[in-house]
Amino acid sequence: MLFASSARTTVLRLFLLDPSRAYYQRQIEKATGLAIRGVQRELERLSEMGLLYKRVEGNRTYYQVDVHFPLFPELHGMILKVCDDFDRLRAFAAMERGVVLAFLDESESNALLVTESATRLSRSVPGPYSVDVMPSEQFLDLLAGSPEKLAPYLVGGVDLLGRRDDLIWRRIESAGYNVSKGRGVA
Repeated sequence: MLFASSARTTVLRLFLLDPSRAYYQRQIEKATGLAIRGVQRELERLSEMGLLYKRVEGNRTYYQVDVHFPLFPELHGMILKVCDDFDRLRAFAAMERGVVLAFLDESESNALLVTESATRLSRSVPGPYSVDVMPSEQFLDLLAGSPEKLAPYLVGGVDLLGRRDDLIWRRIESAGYNVSKGRGVA
C-alpha cells in the first residue's frame, strides 16, 4: 500500500532524501512537479500512516518525516538504492551532521559542504564526487573578500539542499548571486 501510487512514491522520496527538513504543500508541489491536489492527498495518506507528522505555523502546515517511524531505516535505504548519484549526494549532505548548505559544480563533479563548524565528514562521500568541506565562517570570509574562489558553486553550481532560510543565504543574495536549485530541491 505504501508504494501503490507513483505520486506517493515521489512525495515519499522527497522526504526521505532530506529527512530533517519540513516542507509545506507548495514547496512539495514545486519540488515534485505534482498537482497540489495530488500532493494534499498523498500528504494526508502518509500522515495517517504515521510516517509524516505535521505542524501548523500561521497559515502554513509543515510536514516532516518521522525518523522514529518503525520502517524509516528500511525506506530510507530503499530510496537510496534506487536513486542516482546526484540524489545520493543530496541525501548524504542532508544527513551529515553540521552541514548547513551544499553546492555542486556539476561541470567538474565538485561539491562544497558548508558546515556549522566541523571540517570533517563522518562518512565517505557517495558517488563520483570530490567534496570540500568549509566552515561557515570561512565561507563568509571568502564571500566578502575573495568571491571568485566560490564562483564555481555560486555562479555555475546548484544548491543541493534548498535551505534558503539560513542567514548565509541573505549574504549570498546580497553579494548578487542567484544560485539555481538542483533537480528536486524545494
